[in-house]
Amino acid sequence: MEDFIHRSLGQDGHLSKLVKGYSPRAPQILISTKVGNALVEGRHLLAEAGTGTGKSLGYLIPAAQWAVSNNKTVVICTHTIPLMTQIVNEELPRVEQIMKMEKRNLRYQLVKGKSHYICNIKLEALWQETLRSGNEESKTVQKIFKKVNQEKISDRTGFGFDIEDNLWNKISASSCPAITKPDNCLLEELKEKMQKAHIIVTNHAYFFSDLIMRKKTGNGSLPAYDAVIFDEAHEIEDVCCHIFEKKVDLNRFETLFEYLFKKESFNELDHSTQLELTQLRQNIENKLDTLYTKIGKGMGTSAFKLMDGKIDVSDVCLALKDFIERVKSLNLRGISELLTRLFEGNDDLDFIGEKEKKSWGYWITVRGRGNVTLHAAPLFPKVVLTYGLFDKVPVILTSATISTNGTFSFFAGRIGVKDYDSVTVGSPFDYENKTMIICPEDAPNPDSLEFIPYTIESLKEILMYSGGRMLVLFTSFETMNQVSNKFQQHCIDYGYSLLTQYSGCDREKIIHQLKTDPRTIVFGCTSFWTGVDVAGDALTTLVIPKLPFPMPNEPLIQAQLELIEQAKRSSFFDFMFPKMMIKLKQGFGRLNRSIHCQGVVIILDNRMRTKRYGKMVIKSLPKCKYSGTLQDMVHILPV
Repeated sequence: MEDFIHRSLGQDGHLSKLVKGYSPRAPQILISTKVGNALVEGRHLLAEAGTGTGKSLGYLIPAAQWAVSNNKTVVICTHTIPLMTQIVNEELPRVEQIMKMEKRNLRYQLVKGKSHYICNIKLEALWQETLRSGNEESKTVQKIFKKVNQEKISDRTGFGFDIEDNLWNKISASSCPAITKPDNCLLEELKEKMQKAHIIVTNHAYFFSDLIMRKKTGNGSLPAYDAVIFDEAHEIEDVCCHIFEKKVDLNRFETLFEYLFKKESFNELDHSTQLELTQLRQNIENKLDTLYTKIGKGMGTSAFKLMDGKIDVSDVCLALKDFIERVKSLNLRGISELLTRLFEGNDDLDFIGEKEKKSWGYWITVRGRGNVTLHAAPLFPKVVLTYGLFDKVPVILTSATISTNGTFSFFAGRIGVKDYDSVTVGSPFDYENKTMIICPEDAPNPDSLEFIPYTIESLKEILMYSGGRMLVLFTSFETMNQVSNKFQQHCIDYGYSLLTQYSGCDREKIIHQLKTDPRTIVFGCTSFWTGVDVAGDALTTLVIPKLPFPMPNEPLIQAQLELIEQAKRSSFFDFMFPKMMIKLKQGFGRLNRSIHCQGVVIILDNRMRTKRYGKMVIKSLPKCKYSGTLQDMVHILPV
C-alpha cells in the first residue's frame, strides 16, 4: 500500500502526470498512508487535517487501491453537496486515471435519496397527459422527457435547467406506482451500478437512514460495504441524532379517527365492533385531554417541555397502539392508505411509550392545544453507532475540526468509537504572517443591552478598513436580523451590498456574489459556518460577534446538560466548551481557503478576554498575529 501511495503522490508520480505544476505534499502523503494502513489492518481512524492538505484525494487514493485489489466496497460520506460534487466530478476521475496507470479499473457511483431521481413510469404518464397542452409545464415536461430518453439523465441536478418543486414531485421516484419494476427503471439501474461499484459516494443523512433500515430489517438500500469514510465528520453528531429521532404527532391521530369513523366500511361493521372502536377512541381522547392539561400547566413560556415523571405518555401510547392493532385486525375496505399512515409511526409509538432509555432525550413540542408532538432522540451518536457500525467495519472519520485541546477524546466519546488510531495534520498555510485575530478591548458583555449597538458601530468601523469582502457569522437569526436592519442603510449610503441569509435563500448565489463583487458583506447563520469556500482576496475579513456556544434551551441540549450534571461533571467544560470550539474552528476556517489568502478574524465577544477559557480558545486556533484594536487590521489586509 505505501509503495502504491508513493507511486501515486510522490515526486514524478502518477498525479504529477495529471496535474500541471504538481508538487508532492507531505501532509497529504501522511494522511493517505494512515488511511491505507487503517483499511489494510481493519482499524478505525480519526484524522484531523487542516485546510489545504488535500485530504479528500488523500483518502480516496488508498480507498480505491484497497477496494479494487480486494474486490471490496468503500462508502464515502460527506455532509455538503459541494464536497460530494467535488469528489465525484473532480477527485474520483483523477483517481480512476491513477488506477488505469496501475492497469486496474475503478468503478464508482454517486447515490442520493429516491426523491432526487426521476420515475420513468410517472414521467411517461405525465408526458402523455401534456402532449396536447401548450402551457409552460408541458413544455418543461417535453424537455425532461427528451433528456431522459436521449441522454439517459436520471438525477434532478443533471438536466441543466431548474425544475419547479410542484412539477418534480409529480415525476420523482420518491414513490413508485409500479407493482413490478419496468426494464427501464432508473432506480433499478442505480442498484445494479451500486452492486458493482468499488466506491460509493453519498451523504451523511442517506447513510444513517440506510443504517436505520439495516437495524430494522437486516437489509439496506446500499449494498453490503466493507469500510466507511466520513468526511466533514464534525457534522455526524447533529445529523445522526436528527435522523434517528422518533416522533409521534398526536394531532394526526385525531384527524385519522374522524376519517375512519366517516368511512362506509365502518358503517358496515356489526354494532358491537362499532361500539368497541368508539369506546377505544373515547378512552384515547380522555387520556389526551388529561395529557394536554398536564402539558399546559408545565409549559410556561417554552415551546417544548422535557418529559419527566409528571408527564407520563405511556398510557396514551399504549391506548393508541391498541387502537391501531384493532383496526388492523378488521381488514376494513378503503382504508389501506389510512392504515399505512397509522403504522408509519407505530415503532416510534412503542419506543416513546416505553421511555426507559437514559441515553435518549424525550420531549414534547406544542403549537396550540391539540397540536402536540412527542419526540425521542439519542443524546449522542454512540447510542446507535457503537453496535451496527463500529463493530462491523473499519470506519475512517476526517475533518479539519474534530479535536479539542489537542485530543480526540471528546469527539470519539460522543460518537462511540473506542479503539482507534489517530493523526493530526496541520494546514500548510502561513497563518502566523498572513492572519490576525482581533478581540477588541472595549467590547461589552454579549448578553448586555449595549452589545447590539456596539456590534453595529464596530461593523461600520471594520467596513471602513476592509472596503467590503466581509463575512459576518452570527449564532442566532434574531440577532442577525436586528443588526442587519440597522446596518442596511449604512451599506446603502456608502455603496455596499449587504446580503443577509434567510429561510429558503439561494446560498450559492450569495457566495457567488461575495466571490465576484468586492463591495459585498454577507451576514450568515447556521449553514454559513461550514462549507463556504471563498479563496484569495474575495474574502479578507471574518467577523464573529459571539462565540458559538450551543443553545442551552434546545431540547436535546438541555437533556444532555442534565445528564452530565447528574453525573457530577461540568456541563460547561465537558460539553458546552468543546462543542463551541468545534464550531468556532469551522467558522475560523471560512477565511483562509488557499495559500494566497490573507486577512483578519475579529471576535467581538468580550469573554475572549474576561473568561479564563479565552486563552484556551486562542491556543486551540492556528497561531496568528493578535491584537485588541480594530485599527490594527490595516496592517494585515492585502493592499
